[in-house]
Amino acid sequence: MDKKSKYGMFFFVVGIVIIAIMLYNLGWNVLVENLRKVGFWIFLIVATRLLVYPLNTMSWRTLSYLTPEEKKKVSWLRMFRLTISGYAINYITPVMALGGEPYRIMAMKDDLGTKRATSSVLNYAMMHILSHFVFWIIGFLLLIFFAYDRTPRFVFVASLVFIGISIIAIIYIIKAYKKGIIVGFFKFLCRVPLLKRFVKKKMTKEFQQTLSDTDKQFTDLFNLHRKEFYKALFYETLSRIFSCLEILVILRAVGVGIDMIDSIIINTETSLIANIVFVFPMQVGIREGGLTFALNSIGLAASMGVFVGMVTRITELAWIIIGVIMIKVKRFGKND
Repeated sequence: MDKKSKYGMFFFVVGIVIIAIMLYNLGWNVLVENLRKVGFWIFLIVATRLLVYPLNTMSWRTLSYLTPEEKKKVSWLRMFRLTISGYAINYITPVMALGGEPYRIMAMKDDLGTKRATSSVLNYAMMHILSHFVFWIIGFLLLIFFAYDRTPRFVFVASLVFIGISIIAIIYIIKAYKKGIIVGFFKFLCRVPLLKRFVKKKMTKEFQQTLSDTDKQFTDLFNLHRKEFYKALFYETLSRIFSCLEILVILRAVGVGIDMIDSIIINTETSLIANIVFVFPMQVGIREGGLTFALNSIGLAASMGVFVGMVTRITELAWIIIGVIMIKVKRFGKND
């Protein structure tokens, strides 16, 4: 078994174990009770992500600069499979949800080379972060203009603050794209007391050249491929907007009539809270609190927060199972 197969097998086994733990913690009675509440709507709720993952795939593919020959080796379906399975790994990674990126690099390196595969995945990861801030600006602007009469004053003020923070973050990320980020990041690590000895040992001439080459992929994206940059950002931001359909459908399933604007506002506040506290797998307990706060902030029953949180966990569990299966079902998209 080669290294790539061992890596895939490792995440497959870890995925199976985590799924079993999640099912145990969730509890069969709780699972059945929440499924009973939404009924056959659960299939539509799960299916909403079929609008999200293709857009994620298109964003990643745009940032990969595949030649016609490479497009034959790396099909759209293959990248779609790696997108789903990569996110499944991220959901079950205990710290910072980063397990999916090495998995994707490992899967792509034989066809694109290690440097190209690494820059492709890291470019997409950076775009994923950038789209967070764009989405939060959209969400908080919608809250200010469409929910101000239902929103407590402190939430209104906090929205203005987070819009400002998001704009500053976007400016910083754009500067990082212009000047490079990886070399500077490793230079910073060389000054961190607990890490500097280990990092300095790794900073051989060959490793520094690899960092420079990878950094150049970042700078080239914004400086030479501006069209692809904004195209990928559009796909990724649109995927976040489409992901809000999940909350809309969940609430509609139990007769709570919200519109897409309300759903975007709820998702904005919930995702912000979840990303502030990012160290927990699947944000255990954090998401429910975030949903409770978000629902209450626009005048909806806070008691629905736990229910919506439980149904989104069931949805994630379904896609984690699909993603873990896709790690091993290589005929879907072929090649790795």
